Amino acid sequence: MRKIIIDTDTATDDAIAIIMALKCKDFNVLGITTVAGNVNIVQASSNALYTSELCGFKIPVYQGASSPLKRKLETSKFFHGKDGLGDTGPYKPKSKIRKSYAADRIISFLKKNPNEIEIIAIGPLTNIAEVYKKDPKSFKLIKNLYIMGGIGEGKGNITEFAEFNFWVDPDAADIVLNTTINIKVIAWDVTQLYGFLNQENFAELQKINNKISNFALNIQRRGLKYYQKKYKENKIDLADPLAMAVMIDDSETLYKKCKIKIILDGEKRGRDTYKFTDSGNIKLATQVSRSNFLKILKSSLEK
Repeated sequence: MRKIIIDTDTATDDAIAIIMALKCKDFNVLGITTVAGNVNIVQASSNALYTSELCGFKIPVYQGASSPLKRKLETSKFFHGKDGLGDTGPYKPKSKIRKSYAADRIISFLKKNPNEIEIIAIGPLTNIAEVYKKDPKSFKLIKNLYIMGGIGEGKGNITEFAEFNFWVDPDAADIVLNTTINIKVIAWDVTQLYGFLNQENFAELQKINNKISNFALNIQRRGLKYYQKKYKENKIDLADPLAMAVMIDDSETLYKKCKIKIILDGEKRGRDTYKFTDSGNIKLATQVSRSNFLKILKSSLEK
């Protein structure tokens, strides 16, 4: 089985991504590390614990960075709700947060499982950057790092120029994306093309009608209303679940090798700029199987 760590700022789409990972038979989820982003660190941790318990698991959750490396935290509660789960709660997990700090625990996992652990980062990259800053040698023991972040070859979702995760902590993104490990980036542009749910998809998933599927869909309804009001679209983009689907099975995903730089300040703060080159250690996903995404998502909610 593949050894997995999920690093998340647990909100509505993160929760679905966690469900997908926990329901994947090929994954051994060693732990979930939380980071401030969509919501504050305490709420992100509580949401991760609850989602894990809902799926029938007691995955250890380790609390991480409560703010970006150099900046004040700016959340996206305007979209995900005050509780990060579409204000559909309250949800009260039974388990407790583990005492180990997220970055320290990741380092410990890596030392015990060198070149075996794959990490998927679906929030700001603060925790991952802290791992690098604390212990660069251990950081190099990451087998694969999957990142949901950046605009890719499209436009942003928090500003015209930037995707939320990179915008929240561009300094962390710049550190991580300039390392030499194997990195696969699933950016906002492919989400809009392949990782959305429309009314037809919602109707199909509603037929499942179990506690997990109902939770997963109900927490998206606030975001769906936001899209309807702001964009006049009856759909919602699920970036983190698409990234998780790619991690689970990327056999039909097309990539471009590249190097990435991050703009740190000014109007274009958080923008990812690309140099496509065969010598790049980063693979940017440019085409993802939509049918595979929907298949994995549906299968995860049915179990």
